Amino acid sequence: MSIPFSNTHHRIPPGFANLLEGLAREVLREQPEDIPAFAANYFEELLDKREKTKFDPAEWGAKLDDRFYNNKAFEEAVSLQEEVKESMKDSSMEPEGACTKLDEDILDIPLDDPDANAAAAKIQASFRGHMTRKKIKGGEIDRKSKDPECASSTRVGDLRNGD
Repeated sequence: MSIPFSNTHHRIPPGFANLLEGLAREVLREQPEDIPAFAANYFEELLDKREKTKFDPAEWGAKLDDRFYNNKAFEEAVSLQEEVKESMKDSSMEPEGACTKLDEDILDIPLDDPDANAAAAKIQASFRGHMTRKKIKGGEIDRKSKDPECASSTRVGDLRNGD
């Protein structure tokens, strides 16, 4: 039950206003007899379009609203980026020099070191796990069925035992 003249404010979820604006625009354009049925059909078509094109107009509208209401923060970020670029031009630091130093350090790593090989195996395993979790979260693979790529990359030996 609502209280008349209450001073409560509800937050609208990001993108919801854009969805309703789109529906209102189409209702005014089409002038349907049965508005609820038209709205249901409109949202079904919107869902189909979103699944096929991987483009979500609600998310896009939320980003536009965020950019509109936080324009000052975006402008400050752009000015800060320009200042950094100018200071990089003025300074004697060159990014290429830093990369060559890093490349030389990487070349000095002994390839037959068992500790380095174990560390590399752990890093690679954690990255494979990260990519698998990302695929599962994105819905690319079913949780119950194994991904053939992941099944082929499993090792028989245990990394902790050095096998």
